[in-house]
Amino acid sequence: MFFSPLSIFSQVSSLQSPKKSAAGGWLANDCALCGAGCGRELLCAACAASLPRIGPACARCGLPLPSGEVCGACLRDVPAFDGAVTAFAYGFPLDRLVQRFKYGGDLAIGCWLASALAQRVAHESRPQLLVAPPLTRARLRERGFNQALEVAKVVGRGMRVRCSLHGVRRRHDDAPQAGLSRRERLANLRDAFDCREDVRGLDVAVVDDVLTTGATAEAMARALKKSGARSVRIWAVARTLEPRDV
Repeated sequence: MFFSPLSIFSQVSSLQSPKKSAAGGWLANDCALCGAGCGRELLCAACAASLPRIGPACARCGLPLPSGEVCGACLRDVPAFDGAVTAFAYGFPLDRLVQRFKYGGDLAIGCWLASALAQRVAHESRPQLLVAPPLTRARLRERGFNQALEVAKVVGRGMRVRCSLHGVRRRHDDAPQAGLSRRERLANLRDAFDCREDVRGLDVAVVDDVLTTGATAEAMARALKKSGARSVRIWAVARTLEPRDV
């Protein structure tokens, strides 16, 4: 399956909106999770309320922390990025939505997830540039689109912040990240990214679909700061809650 590189979400409005019946009335949508009628929404109220969210979190890595300050792990090993904000915790049933977008190309769900992140960061300090982690060439051929970039476009439009389409490139096609520990992921991504955008003195936000161990975020932040970015924050649709392994 291949989607236009301009934006997969340019095709979404007709998928998100309920259709009119032959009699001219609106046909209700079925909830994307449970199949119950949900009017003009993508999810029914019960399923929307069941999506896992993160409460107070570490101001640096985004993992749950009652104080909302900086966790011990980030104090001991300070990340290259300056903060992380996510809309959801990555768990059931949110993970089903992410997978349908990421691997199944479900455009309506992708737009809904991106809009949820846009709402979550609406009151954050406004960056001057948005970027998304680039996929490997093999992964891009397989999926036909970069899901993180498509999310970034929606967030950028909502905040009126420019989204760089090709500001960061991969130096090489590294091995798949799935199943690797954080230390292995960091090694896998060492010097993986090269910043081609002029980011000197800019506050940049890296937009992604899922923040897992933070290895990709770390590598992106290092590349951007090496090129002169003043600050780098991570904005992701979801955050995994597994303990940070070393």
